[in-house]
Amino acid sequence: IFDPLDLWNGPRITIPPRVDDGNDTAHTDKERRAAVRSAMRHAWEGYHQHAFGHDELLPVSNKSNDKWGGWGVTLIDALDTLYIMELYDEFDQGVTHAVNVDFAKAKKGYTTPFFEMIIRSLAGLLTAYEMSLDRRLLDKAEQVGNVLLPAFNTSTGIPYPRVDVNAGQAVPANRVCLAEAGTVQLEYWKLSELTGNSIYHNAAQRVVDILDETEKPYPGLYPIWIDIESGNLTSGQITFGGQGDSWYEYMLKQYIFSHKKVDQYRR
Repeated sequence: IFDPLDLWNGPRITIPPRVDDGNDTAHTDKERRAAVRSAMRHAWEGYHQHAFGHDELLPVSNKSNDKWGGWGVTLIDALDTLYIMELYDEFDQGVTHAVNVDFAKAKKGYTTPFFEMIIRSLAGLLTAYEMSLDRRLLDKAEQVGNVLLPAFNTSTGIPYPRVDVNAGQAVPANRVCLAEAGTVQLEYWKLSELTGNSIYHNAAQRVVDILDETEKPYPGLYPIWIDIESGNLTSGQITFGGQGDSWYEYMLKQYIFSHKKVDQYRR
């Protein structure tokens, strides 16, 4: 697994533990970590008891919803956190459910948000796989990557924002925001790396290539709306907030992930 710190030639910086005498609830880093871990276990137990397998827990009513199509998004997005916190029994519970989800199906009438499910479901499965090396998680990640791939079936390759996974096709639209189109590249790149299938990276990279070449009002700054059929930037609004923020985040991360060899991402 590529670690960006492998490229860092400077000194390793260790921050010594510091006791906050004004905090009477946790006097050591160890106690703080234990408190955070306990909070995560509490959250998981509530989800497991009242909403297991569903997308979200409604904590006031102790009910659940499937507002993301019924894939169990909370569970999948939490797998890596459970593993990092060494909550292995809870992790195994989540994996047992996740590997039995058919990601080619969603709640009837639901259209899946392409970007949201890339960063939650695909990313969650990929990260859980890299931590545990449970091949079943990679197989499920590949299924998610495949069912969302029709989003790229446009004349330019700029993706549609939603996919009808039940029908196996994208939902036509005229425009997509910058963050939706430009915040899927890392996950698809990693999926190509782990499966050896370049189709995922190639599809996502085409978006970067188009936006790199399109006319922009200022170098390195991108208006937030993209015309899907032309690939042109159609809005004068530029923001590092919602609808634009994660495009810039992902360009930086891809530059680091490429070992700083792809100057396109730096630009």
